[in-house]
Amino acid sequence: MIHVPVYHPTPSRARLASQLTEEEQIRIAQRIGLIQHLPKGVYDPGRDGSEKKIRECVICMMDFEYGDPIRFLPCMHIYHMDCIDDWLMRSFTCPSCMEPVDAALLSSYETN
Repeated sequence: MIHVPVYHPTPSRARLASQLTEEEQIRIAQRIGLIQHLPKGVYDPGRDGSEKKIRECVICMMDFEYGDPIRFLPCMHIYHMDCIDDWLMRSFTCPSCMEPVDAALLSSYETN
C-alpha cells in the first residue's frame, strides 16, 4: 500500500496530495521551503537546568528533553521540530503569540 501524504491547502481543509490543484501544490511547496529556512537546533537546558528557559512545547504539552530537535521561530519561541513543522503546514502563525511567521521570515530576506 502506497502512503499518500495529506496536506492542508487551507487550515480547515485536509486533502490527499494527489487531490491538490496545481496552485495548491505550489503554495504548499513554497510553505515547505519557508519552513526549511527557519533555524533549528537541539534543546539544551543549561548546565544546572535552573536557567529561566521554556521547558515545554506548547503544541504537544510535553517537556523538552536534552537533545530534542527544536525549531526557532522569528518571534524567538521554540517548539519540537516535528510539532511546529506540522503546525506551520496548517497555519503560518506562532501558536504562542500569533505573530505571522512568513512576514517576519520574508522581511529578513529583504534586509539581507
